[in-house]
Amino acid sequence: MGASRRPDRANSLPSALSGLGSRRTVAAGTVLFQQEEPAEICFYLERGEVALRRVSRSGNEVEIARAGEGEWFGEVILFAESAFPAQAIAIRDSVVVKFQRKAILEASDPEVRSYFLTLLANKCLKLNKRIEQLTIMDTKERLARFIIDLCPGQAAGCKEGRTACSFRLPRKKREIAVELGMAPETLSRTLRQMEEEGYIRITGPRIEIPSCEELCRLVEGG
Repeated sequence: MGASRRPDRANSLPSALSGLGSRRTVAAGTVLFQQEEPAEICFYLERGEVALRRVSRSGNEVEIARAGEGEWFGEVILFAESAFPAQAIAIRDSVVVKFQRKAILEASDPEVRSYFLTLLANKCLKLNKRIEQLTIMDTKERLARFIIDLCPGQAAGCKEGRTACSFRLPRKKREIAVELGMAPETLSRTLRQMEEEGYIRITGPRIEIPSCEELCRLVEGG
């Protein structure tokens, strides 16, 4: 779920698929689709950040996911539902590639089918990971995993090398709390506790990890 990630080769569009979509630049605040709107489109996010929000029957708005650069949103619905269960809104100025359901389902190139099978399998793995975070991990473990996943050295082997790193939080703490399924007060309290225990250092919006090894141990159960 990190919104500042850049697209990598694994997430880039194959040539057979890129020709089926239309690129669009949207301003922050643009609604890309509404909750309960017929699901006839999906999007690939080239640049920017998009939030998926659902309004409950009581009228409360809940953010259920956030798409970052190199990620898709709305694509699972094309194969499973007739209407979007949530609203998609651009959080920052963004560049998206829009795809029509019909164009994808009727594509004859096997590369397109293979791409979406892989994409959906990865979505299932991420969902399993999120279920684990919300049902098995306590708040400190959940937050530690979130911070580790944000570490810019991950792609270069930070988790294996056990080095130190520093980076900015990608969004407001209130939004992070919603993503992690905890109250904002719980998030702030847990951050202070982790800082007191030496796992992290906080300076404004920046977080420094003195030892990735120690933080990984916290998630791995010591």
